[in-house]
Amino acid sequence: MTEHRVSLVTLDIAGTSVDEGGAVYVALRDTVENYLGAPIPDDRFDRWKGTGKRQAIEGLLRESGVPADTAVLDSVESEFTAMLLGAYRKTPPTALPGVADAFATLRERGVKVVLQTGYSRGIAEPLLEQVGWEIGRDIDGMITSDQVRISRPSPYLIFRAMELAGVQSVDEVLVGGDTPNDLRAGTNAGARYVVGVLTGAHEAETLRPEPHTHILDSAAKIPQLLG
Repeated sequence: MTEHRVSLVTLDIAGTSVDEGGAVYVALRDTVENYLGAPIPDDRFDRWKGTGKRQAIEGLLRESGVPADTAVLDSVESEFTAMLLGAYRKTPPTALPGVADAFATLRERGVKVVLQTGYSRGIAEPLLEQVGWEIGRDIDGMITSDQVRISRPSPYLIFRAMELAGVQSVDEVLVGGDTPNDLRAGTNAGARYVVGVLTGAHEAETLRPEPHTHILDSAAKIPQLLG
């Protein structure tokens, strides 16, 4: 049987490809706690890292005993988006060290690079501009959480990345991210490689118990992993 080569690398953005200083989780926590008028326990908050941010807002409110209708979700998500974009204007995100070179190396080898994120398009596009990456020049595409019905740990962001890249077999896909939900999504998709990276939200001790094939110090090492 002929072994498929990896033809798609699809990675999370914040904490995996881009250093944004953890601003997303500060904004998410502050926004939801402001609405609740009460702090959120760390274990409850951590469960929602890596998921779609609207999904996280809904889940955090529900688990705090405050189910939210569409109007509430719209309002809280709007405040979160404004807070996060304000933080990014104040301290612009940057590419994590070596990641842009890794993308260039992969694309030179004919491997597609598609980013996928729990951010909405309204956050992800300005972030990409601040980092200085262009679709078609630096990466092959980007899938955002508002393009799927359910975000991570469901596999749909990955499937949409495959669709965009024209890749039909999950045996040709490497998925990478910095949260347990990234690894669960890659595993749920059946990806050949499910790679945790240690540049973002979690330490190795948190990622190792999750389903994965590799744990790397950085996504910059993915070209070496693929050989």
